[in-house]
Amino acid sequence: MPGGTAPQSTYVSTTEAIKLAPELNSSITTILRSKDPLDAQEFSSVEYINKIFPNEHSLSAVDQVLAKLQAKAKQVQEELRELTRAQTDGGQKGQEEVEAAKKGIEMLFFKIKEIKEKATQSEQMVQEITQDIKSLDYAKRHLTTSITTLKRLQMLVTAVDQLKAMAQRKQYRETAQLLEAVLQLIQYFRTFQNVKQIAELTESVAKLQADLERDIVKDFEHGFTPDGILVGNVAQLASACLVIDILGDDVRRNLIEWYCRLQLRAYRSVFKPNEEVSALDNTSRRYAWLKRLLKIHDEEHAHIFPGAWDVSRDLCLQFCQITKTDLSDILAKTASTVGVPLLLQVLQWTLEFETQLENRFLSRDVEYALNEEAESAGFAESISPCFEPYLSLYIEAEDKALEEKINGFKVQEPVPEDDLSITVLASSTDIFLFYKSALTNCAKLSRKKPFLDLCRVFGKWLRVYANEVLLSKLPKQGDKRPINREFLRSICVVLNTADYSLTTTSQLEERLWANIDPEFVDQVSMETERQAFLFIISSCTRALVRAVENHYEPAMVSMSKLPWATVEYVGDQSEYVSSIHNTLKTCVGAIQELVTNKRYFRTFCDKLIESFVSRFAVNLTRCKPISEIGAEQMLLDTQAVKSILIDIPNIGLETTTPVPTSFVKFVNRGLGKVETILKTAMSPHEPLEMFIDHYFLLISDRNLSNFQRILELKGLKRTDQQQMVDLFQKK
Repeated sequence: MPGGTAPQSTYVSTTEAIKLAPELNSSITTILRSKDPLDAQEFSSVEYINKIFPNEHSLSAVDQVLAKLQAKAKQVQEELRELTRAQTDGGQKGQEEVEAAKKGIEMLFFKIKEIKEKATQSEQMVQEITQDIKSLDYAKRHLTTSITTLKRLQMLVTAVDQLKAMAQRKQYRETAQLLEAVLQLIQYFRTFQNVKQIAELTESVAKLQADLERDIVKDFEHGFTPDGILVGNVAQLASACLVIDILGDDVRRNLIEWYCRLQLRAYRSVFKPNEEVSALDNTSRRYAWLKRLLKIHDEEHAHIFPGAWDVSRDLCLQFCQITKTDLSDILAKTASTVGVPLLLQVLQWTLEFETQLENRFLSRDVEYALNEEAESAGFAESISPCFEPYLSLYIEAEDKALEEKINGFKVQEPVPEDDLSITVLASSTDIFLFYKSALTNCAKLSRKKPFLDLCRVFGKWLRVYANEVLLSKLPKQGDKRPINREFLRSICVVLNTADYSLTTTSQLEERLWANIDPEFVDQVSMETERQAFLFIISSCTRALVRAVENHYEPAMVSMSKLPWATVEYVGDQSEYVSSIHNTLKTCVGAIQELVTNKRYFRTFCDKLIESFVSRFAVNLTRCKPISEIGAEQMLLDTQAVKSILIDIPNIGLETTTPVPTSFVKFVNRGLGKVETILKTAMSPHEPLEMFIDHYFLLISDRNLSNFQRILELKGLKRTDQQQMVDLFQKK
């Protein structure tokens, strides 16, 4: 074009293929489901032509193929025209349908609005109808309530009039029934107290109740004489109690207290303070008096009162309160002169009386008796606590009795020689039997502070028994009495007694805990007493060890006097070994038989081995000088002694048992040091370096003092010793 550039073509070149998205191609293929190669996504015209004309001969049909393609192209054009026409017509119809839908929505909205307005009108109509129904319902309910109230008011007025009439005629059984009905109706009209008539009616009923109470009390006062003798009409008084029951708990309680005071007036009159009949030794007459009163009450008065009132229980409780006060005053005045036997006798009467009252009411009240949580009917300790401040007299008496008993035990108590079955001192069983009796008696009297005081008395005299009785029976340090079976038996009996006392003390402590009041349990302990008996057992063990030591001491002396420096050859065990064996066999065998608790025999064996090894090692230094042959002989003797010591637990037994491994190790460890010393002493002291090396090998000790003791044991000269010491220090 002139004055400008030519426009670019908007047509796609026929040699260019239209590229569609892979997702779109896949969707088109799925929808059309066409198998025509022309519709393939990757269509290639060259491959298509080669497929139609695979060779030169097929070119002869080119006109036919061309005709088919032209027909196909014409068919596709027709389909495109039809689709274009259908699309144009469809757009016009869609617009018409949208307009029709809008008109339908407008019509539907109008109808919904119309329905909503009609629903609102219906709701208003229903509310108007139900409002009338509710008003009628409220009116009916109020009318029913009013009719019921008027009927009850009429009943109340009628019942009050009848109640007044019955009360005036003292027809108490009918009065009780009417009064109960009136009180129930008055309860209904409590919310109507602002109504004058109702308030006046309520006030008149209250006045009528007060009048009934006053009249019934007068009837009771007239029904009994000032001495408490029944003279009134039993049936009328019993009916009056029905009215009292309805009048309330306070009125009933006042009447019961009046009756109890009336019946106990004679008791106060008879048992006046400072009268002879009120003396402590006449306390049983007090309890007999109540038994007579209860008999009269059960036979004559019990029918008056309802069983639920339990008047006899209140009567007994008031009697116990009065008696407790009286006895407290009497005890306070006579505490300095009253004898312990009389005090305990009166307390025993009191405890028996309390038990009788407990049994009376527990056995009568079946439901109460079957109640597992109920521990008492209320009469346990109702009087007896007044004696507790004065039970110190009883505790002092028990303390004095124990003092006399212990003083008797301090006198030499011989062990019967003809009865070997006696393994403990009779005094130990005697004292614990006394404790058992005293504990049982005191538990019956009191389980509180006096019982705690008795526990302390028990502990005091157990300590005295251990430290002043048992300990005094042991031989003193340095006692040189001849060692025989009876001497050993006296020590073993003390050991057995201490063991028995230790065990029984623990059992006693458990019984004390079980009997004392829980408030005082933490204050009861027998640990100090157990430690005292353990000390006695330890002392007995040491005494037995000393006794055996004294018995084999001559054998030790004999050992030290042997000429160990001039022994020429090694033979059988020495004579002192046989002496030691015989001594141990005699003493240990007797102790094995006499000690009942084998645990303490094992302790004795351990202590004996420890003592023997120590003394044997010390005695070894007294045997110097020891030649090499002498050391070899002594080593042989030591091994024989070790065999004897290992067998100590079986000495005295008919059937031997395996010795505990721990005991064997204990013996081997003790005598092993002696054997090592002897083996070192057996070594020739020349050459010097070899002897020192041998010493280090066996003893493994670089202490110069110990090395010098070995040299002294061998009996070397001073010059030789000095040479060896110098060489030892250089090592």
